[in-house]
Amino acid sequence: MGSVNNVSEKKTVHSSNDNATQRVPEAEQKGFWSVAFVCAGFCICMSGLYTGSAIAFGMNFRDAIIATLVGNIILSVYGGLIGAAGAREGVSSSILARHSFGREGSKVIGILLAVVMAGWYAVQVGFFGSTMSALFPEGGFITSQYVAAAWGGILMMLTAYFGYKGLNILSYIAVPLIFILSVVGVGLAIKGAGGWAAVQNVVPTEPMTIGTAIVTIVGSFAGGAAAQSDITRYAKDWKASWGGTIFGYLIANTFIIMSGYLITATTGESDLPVAFLAMGLGVAALLILILAQWTTNDNNLYTASLGLSNCLPFPKKKIVIATGLLATLTGTLGLADYFSTWLNVLGVALPPVAGVIICDYYLIRHRHYEYGPGTKYCKVNIWAFAGMIIGMIVGFTVKAGIASINSLVVSVVAYLILMKIFSKSGQGIIGEEIEEEEIEE
Repeated sequence: MGSVNNVSEKKTVHSSNDNATQRVPEAEQKGFWSVAFVCAGFCICMSGLYTGSAIAFGMNFRDAIIATLVGNIILSVYGGLIGAAGAREGVSSSILARHSFGREGSKVIGILLAVVMAGWYAVQVGFFGSTMSALFPEGGFITSQYVAAAWGGILMMLTAYFGYKGLNILSYIAVPLIFILSVVGVGLAIKGAGGWAAVQNVVPTEPMTIGTAIVTIVGSFAGGAAAQSDITRYAKDWKASWGGTIFGYLIANTFIIMSGYLITATTGESDLPVAFLAMGLGVAALLILILAQWTTNDNNLYTASLGLSNCLPFPKKKIVIATGLLATLTGTLGLADYFSTWLNVLGVALPPVAGVIICDYYLIRHRHYEYGPGTKYCKVNIWAFAGMIIGMIVGFTVKAGIASINSLVVSVVAYLILMKIFSKSGQGIIGEEIEEEEIEE
């Protein structure tokens, strides 16, 4: 009876910690619609609207459609590969990285993903504060930029605190509402501009190449796609994982980016809260703002906390609170002012992380990882970091092609070659093997 009770207690602990450092139990796995709505909620955000707004000044409608579809196909493919691995193994991205980067090396990846996603949390908090202030300039203390950013950041922590269940419940409510309200807003904008003919005749004032737009779009969710398994680890099979990922990027993200494009292209207004108010959306604009920020930022904080759970000996809920408060404070300091630069860096720097994991899982390990007691990992695999860094260097220096694709592909090829040459001899593997003796929490 003692052993049975012990197993039951462990299962309860794992569930309360959102299975942060071990496989998701079969009983907790979800189907397509659950994964799809959480992925869609992740993608539907104000930064997506602003991305669409930015490219509205740089290209016509046809080129914007091409750039948005290509960018989201890239995100769907490499996010889908990471997501399917997470679904098959039932673990987060930083835990997946244990086999490729090593047990200690994966902590670096966990910290990297945490910094990026917490940075996105801070960016979104900054957006929330500034847009709330723009929507309600006479709202007084509660809607002033920094105060709104503070209470908005705390609000967004709530669902991340409750893990995947919290994300799921909010997404089921918010995604349909945002879709309906955005369609209404786009319809009003197009009608006010004179119909689709006006959209077709938009003349770019600040020309942007399709390649630049694609990098911007990939950059807007490079971190999310690299950490896609943080969501899809709950998928019951690879079909639910791939379907949910494609729904999130190719459908939801395309929709939100093109909504931002159409609103700015037809109104000439880059300040989207002002555009919403000018169209007479009022309360609807407030709902779009709050829900779009909330569904994405709780995912950002959720992913950041999972990355840190791979590194720190604290319960995930405590990590959520500490990280959320720190990111909220950072967001009030103006990180959103560097939005464009942040996107471009992410669009090139993060795909190589995914590239190494994809290569290791599919091409070297042939879709078979082990976890739990008795599993052995190397301490640090220097070739994983070398492949990642080579991909980054190529992405930042080679001007031909699309930088984010270059960095992803090169990291896959570089890591594969290095492992084929050196892995059998053991060169580049630092430290003795680490064996898991018990299930971690």
